[in-house]
Amino acid sequence: MSIPSYDLVVVGAGIVGAACAFEAARAGLTVAVVEATHPGGGATGAAMGHLVALDGSPAELALCRYSLALWRELAPSLPGSVHYREAGTIWLASSESDLVEARHKQARLEREGIPSTLLGPDELSKAEPALRPGLEGGLLVPGDGRLDPVAATEFLLGETVRFGGTIYAGQGATGIEEGTVLRGKQASLTAETVLIAAGVDSGRLLKEIPVRPRKGQLLRIEPMPLSLDHQLVELGYGASIRTSEAISVAFNVHPASDGSWTVGASREWGSTDTTTSPSTVERILRRAERFLPSLGHATVAKSWAGLRPAMPDHLPWIGPLPGRKGVWVATGHEGLGITCSLGTARLVVDGLLGRPSPVPRDPYLPDSTRAQWPNSPPAEER
Repeated sequence: MSIPSYDLVVVGAGIVGAACAFEAARAGLTVAVVEATHPGGGATGAAMGHLVALDGSPAELALCRYSLALWRELAPSLPGSVHYREAGTIWLASSESDLVEARHKQARLEREGIPSTLLGPDELSKAEPALRPGLEGGLLVPGDGRLDPVAATEFLLGETVRFGGTIYAGQGATGIEEGTVLRGKQASLTAETVLIAAGVDSGRLLKEIPVRPRKGQLLRIEPMPLSLDHQLVELGYGASIRTSEAISVAFNVHPASDGSWTVGASREWGSTDTTTSPSTVERILRRAERFLPSLGHATVAKSWAGLRPAMPDHLPWIGPLPGRKGVWVATGHEGLGITCSLGTARLVVDGLLGRPSPVPRDPYLPDSTRAQWPNSPPAEER
């Protein structure tokens, strides 16, 4: 029996892998996607669905900005099931120091051409009456959006198939050799290029990829009498991403189209399971109650956890893997896989086809100098 051969085999059918397959297929490459379980079954399925311009570094913000523009470009083609909406984010300031950070954040966004507006206490209260009185203000970023990550993944894979691609689900990759993806003892696929986009499992397939799981827990609140129009995030959220604390919690709430709220979020090093912790869920809820007092009377309908694929410098690896001919990587986005999936895909395909990219690719290229984790790992890993 002949072994199927493709220009590109993508390992992983989360939203990053799906986006890369979609972009490659519509560029005319023959594409296959290999997924161990079902599309969007890993970190994608556990994600909040926030499309956000994060500015932890210039490279992070540049990829976010580029990807957000691509989402807007794709939006007219998205089916209703994706629930794409450009609702905007308000970054909340609860202190004078937060207001200083809001101004710095606005300046960083402005350098990338991303509009934002500083809100005073009265303007903030009018924009979101459910917030507690006494907040110092906020920064509105109107171009941020939200969507259903699994539905978006399914759409991208459906488009991949429409452009001639093939999806192999239910039996994941067990090994990567030059030009070959092994699937069990006998089944395999060959390709000119193999792209590893398997999230936290990428490091299991190839030890050179220094991805680590960073667990996150979320909870869903049943529909509330008060509505929210924006994604709300506290200005300390960015610091929680870069902390080395074993477990950190920062306020982030996502209003869904059915009136429910998704509330987060936690970050936890050293855990590889996706069970929820009642104590962490309680911390998330109490943190959120500081900003939305009505949550003190809320009913938690559901809680869940996922594993974000994190890298030492908080930037994804996107590009060819040194020392592995024909092997490329697109992983390590941590909490930005949903936002940055389309930008990542465009960078991958630009690189494969030798096209120029509007965003410099160098900051994301796989490199052993970017592979070193700090000498003092989080507590659970010591």
